[in-house]
This record gives sequence, structure tokens and C-alpha cells, in this order.
Amino acid sequence: MSDTSAELPGGSLAARASDEEREPESSTPPDTLRARVVPIVALVLVLALLGLLAYSLFAPDSVRRTTGRVNASGALITDDGRTAPDISVTTFDGTSISLADLRGKIVIVNFWASWCPPCQQETPLLTTAAGKLDSDVVLVGIDVWDKRADAEQFAARYEVNYPVAQDDGSLAVDYGLTGVPETFVIDANGKVVARLPGPVTSLQQLHDMVAAAR
Repeated sequence: MSDTSAELPGGSLAARASDEEREPESSTPPDTLRARVVPIVALVLVLALLGLLAYSLFAPDSVRRTTGRVNASGALITDDGRTAPDISVTTFDGTSISLADLRGKIVIVNFWASWCPPCQQETPLLTTAAGKLDSDVVLVGIDVWDKRADAEQFAARYEVNYPVAQDDGSLAVDYGLTGVPETFVIDANGKVVARLPGPVTSLQQLHDMVAAAR
């Protein structure tokens, strides 16, 4: 004899439908959202730091591994005798200039940007210094990470009286730039002899850096 209490197919379907109706609505509590967002933000920050590290690693070993002593003015007087990376640029007034053309002179290379407050502070001092340099010393300004129009307005506003040009991005890497402003002194033989991260704050600083090239 068959069991009359067996579940009918229709009843099974009704039970499944009832179970589906009782399933909770899909929602994401605030704590869960925070748990998801925080790791993403942390990952972005880590990637940014890795990007900065990678940028510094792109510079040649001869640039990054600079040794020497810090003088009384805060400049690094180098002693590794490395050759300065080549500079070949066209200044804002259309003049071509290169380190090769300046061989035999001491060259001060100042990296700057129009949006940089310390650059704005040091530029009047540099324009004063440019008029007092010895005949065998040349000051060149290289604008980096900037808009050309902004850089030209900056040079006009501060009445910059030395050659200035804009970097296409390669010089910042070649010189292992750590920020702006940053100043390098290259001797008459094309060797980097001094480096100053940060703004030039006195004529004495420039004098001491140039003295290292003598």
C-alpha cells in the first residue's frame, strides 16, 4: 500500500518559493563599505610611494650615488668626479644653449618651477647674483614640471636676467632631481662639483659652491 502522506510536487514547489521569499534583501552595511574602501585607499598610497621610488631609480647610478661633504652653506660638495649629464636646450628668447658650448666655464644650473614658493623666494636673489658673477661663471635656469606660459610669465614678473629654458622631462631624470628648487654647479671640465637641494638663500651659498669648481 502506498504512503498517502508523501509530499506532493506542488507542495515542494510552494516550500521552495516560501524559502526564497524569506531570503534577506541584499544590502551592504556601512562597516562593510569601510572595510572595502580602506584597503583600496591604502593600496593607492602604496602605489604612489612605489611610483616615487621608481622615479628616483630611473636616474643613472652616477647621479643617485653622489658622495661628498656638506659645506657650511648647506651645499653638497661632491667628490666622485662624475660628468654632468648633457644639457641642450632652447631658451625662452630662442637661443640655443648646451653644456658643450659652455665647456671651459663654470656653470650653475638652477632647476625651478613657477608654482614653487621657494623658487619664487630665491629668484630675486639669483637675478642679483647673475649680475655679480665672474666672467667665467654662467647661470642657467631650467624650468621643470610646468606649463610654458606660466614659466614665461614667471620669468617676466621677476625680471630674470639669465638664460632660462624648459625641460622636456629628461633632464629632471638625468640629474636625479629630488624636487624644486635644486641647484648644481659644474666645473670647467664638465664635472658636477656641488649640489644644493632646496632654495638658494644667500649669495654666500653660491660663492661657496662656485669655489668648489675652482
